Amino acid sequence: MPGFADYLSWRGDLSFAQDPFGPVDGLPLGTLAYHHFAQYADPPLGVGVPFHQVAEQILAQPPERLRVFASGKRDAKLLEQTAASPRYRDQLLWASQEVLDVGQQVQFAAITLQLDYGAAVVFRGTDNTLVGWKEDFNLGFLDTIPGQWLARDYLEQTAAYLRGPLWVCGHSKGGNLAVFAASQVSLAVQNRIVAVYNQDGPGFSRSVVEQPGYQAILPKIETFVPQFSVFGMLLEHEEPYLVVKSRGMGMMQHDPYAWEIQGNDFIRLKQVSNASRVIDSAMRRWLTGLTSRQREEFVDGLYELLAASKARTLEELANPKKIMAIWRQYTQKDKQKRKQMGLILRRLARSAAWAVREQGKQNRKKLPEG
Repeated sequence: MPGFADYLSWRGDLSFAQDPFGPVDGLPLGTLAYHHFAQYADPPLGVGVPFHQVAEQILAQPPERLRVFASGKRDAKLLEQTAASPRYRDQLLWASQEVLDVGQQVQFAAITLQLDYGAAVVFRGTDNTLVGWKEDFNLGFLDTIPGQWLARDYLEQTAAYLRGPLWVCGHSKGGNLAVFAASQVSLAVQNRIVAVYNQDGPGFSRSVVEQPGYQAILPKIETFVPQFSVFGMLLEHEEPYLVVKSRGMGMMQHDPYAWEIQGNDFIRLKQVSNASRVIDSAMRRWLTGLTSRQREEFVDGLYELLAASKARTLEELANPKKIMAIWRQYTQKDKQKRKQMGLILRRLARSAAWAVREQGKQNRKKLPEG
């Protein structure tokens, strides 16, 4: 079935003035946001560079340097196709920003594309750096993370230099940043936002979703998840989610390249899969059974083990020497800390078993008599 590459071939000749920005447009931009645009186009606020010019500079690099997450060839093809499309080619790229701070545990990037009418502000999701994943895990025990406030500041500052309506979007953690930024900016900026497209991004703590700013932007949030969603179901969501058909297997349904499109809209399903509901129930039960302090200690302990390998990315962790370094760090850990980590993991296993049983009961209730 067609994905957004086919959408660009079919719809790419129409300008945004002819066919306004929509949720499907947000998906390729959310995917392209993983490129290091800031290394090639970092104009000051108020100055834009044609998108195709930046794309040409990036495409001149070796494929393995194109992006921090996923296949170089696949990403190169998408970037090339987008840059050649009349829909995107001459739009101005503004204010590319990228921050990677191991000490502050921040992995953040954003781009803004000025459209024929308004602008799209796009936030990057989690890349393949360890600090990027640690930042995600921090959402399990912190109400907010530094990257979310960077997103708020970026949206507020960029909006000051742009006229017209705004669309805010992002894939994975980028979707979380998009929603948070839109909920925290001034009322003047909120009023200009047409929609916030959250592409399988996690939710928030209860304290965030209860804030007036979040409630004000809530009617404009559109959250899309594949039928087997894990990331997009985490934490609290006030908005209803829309289920997109994905041809990926299991966790790979999170991959935006696998999302299916028909015409100018996603192919939608009625609900997420049983497996997705089981994982969501298990994670909620597990997290609810842990104190905030226990969550923090577990996440910090796990990150400490991985950081001991000196690996900077997930790929580097596969090196046997890195694995041995992690094992040595684990064996040197305080016995009580090892015991506590083991206890928390066993709780996760019990929560998973409970969720499977509960889903089985619900499925049996739906069966017709006889």
